Amino acid sequence: MELMVYIAILGVIVLVAGHAFSDSTRFRIRTQNMLKAGEVATAAASMFVEDISQTGAKSYKTAGDINTPDRFEQSSLVFMDPDGSVPDSSSFKLVRRNNGDSLTIRRVRYGANGEYEAVEEVSWFKRRNSVYRTCKTLDIKTGLTAPDICPSRDVPEVEIVSNVDSFIVVPAQPVVIGDVNASAAVKSIVLPEVNSGASEYPFKLLPRYAGSTTTGPQYFALASNPTDGGTSQELSGFQTNYIRTSHSENAAGKMVGQVFVGRANTGLTAVNGDDWKHLCSKITLDSTAEYEVSFKIPYSKDNSRLFCPGRDHASVGFRTTTGDKVAGLEDFLFYPPVSKLEPAQRAFRFRPPNSVKNVCLAFSFASYAPEAGGRITINDLFLKKVEGSNYNFDDKSYDPATTDKQNVKAFQLRLVVSMGGETGEILQVAPMPSNGTEN
Repeated sequence: MELMVYIAILGVIVLVAGHAFSDSTRFRIRTQNMLKAGEVATAAASMFVEDISQTGAKSYKTAGDINTPDRFEQSSLVFMDPDGSVPDSSSFKLVRRNNGDSLTIRRVRYGANGEYEAVEEVSWFKRRNSVYRTCKTLDIKTGLTAPDICPSRDVPEVEIVSNVDSFIVVPAQPVVIGDVNASAAVKSIVLPEVNSGASEYPFKLLPRYAGSTTTGPQYFALASNPTDGGTSQELSGFQTNYIRTSHSENAAGKMVGQVFVGRANTGLTAVNGDDWKHLCSKITLDSTAEYEVSFKIPYSKDNSRLFCPGRDHASVGFRTTTGDKVAGLEDFLFYPPVSKLEPAQRAFRFRPPNSVKNVCLAFSFASYAPEAGGRITINDLFLKKVEGSNYNFDDKSYDPATTDKQNVKAFQLRLVVSMGGETGEILQVAPMPSNGTEN
């Protein structure tokens, strides 16, 4: 009886231990398959990101000689179809399919010293249950030979990963998207206020007036010409904070010339009182977007050359309709050219810390030179959203129009790999800041 009881107890123990060992083995195998699938997916995604991050790489150094300095050039082959009826100045082609996407990119291959070697076209695509990669050399520097890994013809397909359940590539949606009436480049313009089909972008500079006060800046009227605005506005009538009788700066107050950007060709001109408050172009700045203020200020052979950076003041910034500064947005300082050799272009990029509504763009000037005056011209004034600097992947079905492809600056890859019934999934973002036109 004791022996039989012992054998029964031992059988129960062996049965329980057997189940535990079997469960442990199955769990170990499943875990190993999950890890293996994750490792394979991660390795493939890393290779994908390395390829895609170079999309649109185009500028390269060309070595000069004793008479010619080194310079930078670019290859037009990097662009998909820049001269087409609908120009495609991007460096990728994406085909969305239910069973797996296909992505082709173009890029320049560089030598060790940054010089041009070749233009390559790399493709990633899913066929049946595998993801493949190809590389083709479209152009190569004289004297070089295309390598076997990226030949000039007979492009080989290399299987990167098998047992693929999903290979989905989602383009990032730019902050500015075009439509049938206007491209993204046109829609990115916040100021001047223009119609979508406009070929020119006129604006008007409205002088700020203020009555006599005992504290704070004293705003005096600047003259702008032409009075109804245009693509160029000349400012004159500057005054100085220098007191000639005492040969010193005015410490009691500050005289400031300030003009607000308004819409041209309206027939309305700020002449007194609070007209500038009503006529300035009121805009909204979004904290999720990046902006750029740009304009040209050409050289003028007059007293404007006396501008002294660090002492005199010239700035562009945003004001409320009461003329106050916008919290968190500092002005951008600039100065007029003091010689013909200086570039006329001025550009400032910024991102608002908070979204703000009903603000106006204004220029402010304060001079402390004994001889004020002169003329300052503002040409080609723009406030734009920077198309490619911000993006999101909220719309998984987003398919960019040809004119918007150059503003796509990233892809999101979803790769799912199966191993022994277990899956490994990876979601990876591949930035490509070089995609787009030469500028």
